[in-house]
Amino acid sequence: MSFYERLREERNRLGLTQEAFGMICGVKRKAQIAYEAGERHPDSVYLTALSEHGVDVLYILTGRRVAEALSTEEKLLVERYRAADEATRYRILSSLLEGKTAAQAATDSNQVTQTITGMAGQVAGRDIKKR
Repeated sequence: MSFYERLREERNRLGLTQEAFGMICGVKRKAQIAYEAGERHPDSVYLTALSEHGVDVLYILTGRRVAEALSTEEKLLVERYRAADEATRYRILSSLLEGKTAAQAATDSNQVTQTITGMAGQVAGRDIKKR
């Protein structure tokens, strides 16, 4: 697959038209069409703009995906995780490692367990009065 085909593939992956894709990179639709047809070669300003909008520029150039490239959601998750206090980070990590859904994690964080030890056989409805 060529540079131009990978460029088109990345545009399609993001669900953008040629005009919209060109606009985020500062070029007109005609220039974008020429890039995807292999008639023109984009400059570094264009490629930098692509990278700032979530496009895997290494893939376009070499055909190899960047393993550490994060999606917008992943970047947000990492930013929020780093900004969280220690207790929140612990709960997030525990939930992820246990494979819990968000609803289960929220429910678990509101549950309280209480263990009472003592003499068996006494039942209290209101007050316990020892004889």
